[in-house]
Amino acid sequence: MKKCPYLCLILPALLLFSSCTVVSTLNFTDNDVDNTPNLIANPSFNPYSDVAADALKSWVVHLDPPGGESSPVNIDPGVSLDGGTSLRIDASDKSVMVLSDPFPVRRYGGYYVRTSFKTNTASPPQAQMRMIVFMDNGKIVNRFKKRFQITSEWERQTLSAGFIKPGAKFGRLAYMIPPFKEGSIWIDVAGCYEVHSFHID
Repeated sequence: MKKCPYLCLILPALLLFSSCTVVSTLNFTDNDVDNTPNLIANPSFNPYSDVAADALKSWVVHLDPPGGESSPVNIDPGVSLDGGTSLRIDASDKSVMVLSDPFPVRRYGGYYVRTSFKTNTASPPQAQMRMIVFMDNGKIVNRFKKRFQITSEWERQTLSAGFIKPGAKFGRLAYMIPPFKEGSIWIDVAGCYEVHSFHID
């Protein structure tokens, strides 16, 4: 699902600074998943290449400010909750947004998002997890978010989404990590599941 280069350039700013994000009042749980397929590709951040720039398949990383000699975001083969690898974000002066590849979304679907996080820093930043829903032309029609504090043990964060606006075609998950001064943050076992179908007259 390719979008124009211009959209790729402005997408990070739209996701970071939009004021139209809502906190969902729905409350799906793990019990609702029940063998539902995961819509997220490469949920355990497995490496797909020995070349660092090509290793993180199905995810895109945006840094603010951009550039620098090395990225604070890497696949970690030594720490994981499941699958043998995780995504590690090392301390830096950059804001980090990790964005999934698009996945299909239905207007009348109900979605359950879950991802696990941990850190070894004594002063972790407040992170944010979002599900963003788009029309086929790339226009954003819904945003759902959750803010949370990352802890020293693996902890699952969840988000429920539904009552999606007309024209919705695909969604993406986004994780926002502000700058922090020491240590690392790990992300693993990403998931988004269509767990409900709303019947609307």
